[in-house]
This record gives sequence, C-alpha cells and structure tokens, in this order.
Amino acid sequence: MSNQVMQKAFVEKCLSDIQQYDVSEMPVIRSRSFSPGFTAGDTVVVPEKGSVVGEGILTFTGYLSEVNRTDAQNAYLFASLVANKKYPREDQGQDWYLLFRDVMSKAGWTPTSIYYNNLEVGGTSVRMDKLVLEILASVISGLALPGPTSALMLKVATDAIAALSKRETALTLYERNLLNNGVGGISTGACTEVNGVPLMAVGAVRFQRRNTSDKVLFVDVDVRNVKMYRGETVFEKNTDTANATRDYIRTKLGLNALSKIEEFEI
Repeated sequence: MSNQVMQKAFVEKCLSDIQQYDVSEMPVIRSRSFSPGFTAGDTVVVPEKGSVVGEGILTFTGYLSEVNRTDAQNAYLFASLVANKKYPREDQGQDWYLLFRDVMSKAGWTPTSIYYNNLEVGGTSVRMDKLVLEILASVISGLALPGPTSALMLKVATDAIAALSKRETALTLYERNLLNNGVGGISTGACTEVNGVPLMAVGAVRFQRRNTSDKVLFVDVDVRNVKMYRGETVFEKNTDTANATRDYIRTKLGLNALSKIEEFEI
C-alpha cells in the first residue's frame, strides 16, 4: 500500500473519529473581538495580541499564517470542550489531558513530545500564572528551533499573560471558562512556524481544588489545598488532516467560538 493511500485512509479515519465526539452547546455570550463571520483567513494581529481560548491562553509569533492561527484556536477549543464533556470531575485530570491530546491529533495537531506527571512545588503557596509559564519554558527549551525563535515564543506568551491581568473583559471570560467545568486546569500555548511546519508548545497545570475560590490567576494559591499535575506537549500540524476536519470543527463549535474565545491587546 502506497504512502499516499495510507495517508488518505488516516485522514478519513480522523474525520470519522472527530464526528463522534460530543461537544456541549453553550449559551451565547458574544465577545467584542469575534463575530459570526469569523473564519480561517480573517486577520489576527500578531504578536501584539493574545487569545483566550477556552481554558487556554494561546499566543502566536509573526511566522504563523492566519489560517494556521485560526486552526490552532479552533482545534484547541474543540479538544478542550470534548475533554470537559467526557471528564468533568476534578479527579479525572489525567484522563482529561490524555483525551485532549488525542482529539488534538484527530483535529490535525499531532503530539510529537508528551509528558504528564505529578507536580510538587516548594512552600505553601504558588502563583499559577508564573507556574504555567515555567512549564511552558521547559517545553520550549526542548525544541530545536532556529535563531531567536524560542526566546520570541516565550516572550510573547509571558507578555500575553501579563497583559491579560489588565484586560478585565478577557480575564473575566478566562476565569468563567476555567471555573465552568469541574476539572481545574490552566494552560498556555505558544505557536510558531519552522521551515513551513506549524508547531504548538503547550504547558499545562491540572489540579484538584479543595476550596471554593473563584480566582486562580494572579493570586497566591494555597498548595496545601491543591493536588497538582503538570503536562507538557509539543504539537506539529498535519496539514492534510487539519484541512479535512476544519469545516466540521468550525461548524460543531458554533456559538462556542463566540462565547469562549476572545483576543486582547498585549
């Protein structure tokens, strides 16, 4: 069997698998930055903008095309919603993360490097925003990227999280996305393109909250009351699969793309 035939069969299976996933319908909460006509190819200003995408904060270097940026946002949100639907409990963090990675793969973003384990931190409290950036830095440092690309990816992500603290609308949306489902988690992703291949590095903290706080970012979290896990993944875009699944994912997301995504100035 030729490689072309095998690739076609793989893409067809990914599309079939994507169509089996369940995504909950969400109420319409229109963001200021998105409209019903948002499609791949619409302008996204980078690197001066970050994006709240569900429970994630995604950033993009100027090397990434508009289509690739939109594909990254939609795939990330779709995978998050699928995992939230199937694994809503706080004690299902690892199952959530594994399913999230699998759905990303079916959506055209293949994991090339993966890590998930318990996370221990010193002291009695930690800033989650700083912690997730440290994890992302660990992911990016393992990539063999040309020139200043690694430093740029981390700088844009750092600037985006800092800017989020000053953007009330985007921050409120992020906290609502984060706390609306039972599994706690914070993630940040940095996307770039190397030799024509789009890459997404993601650092994540999954946690089981034993308190009722509605604030997670930019506050000290008492880690004596939190059981934490860390996840590190590098995704590489499979263009054929992404092209085949793009329209279905966009249609399936529907109102979620309006209610759970917002861009903000860095």
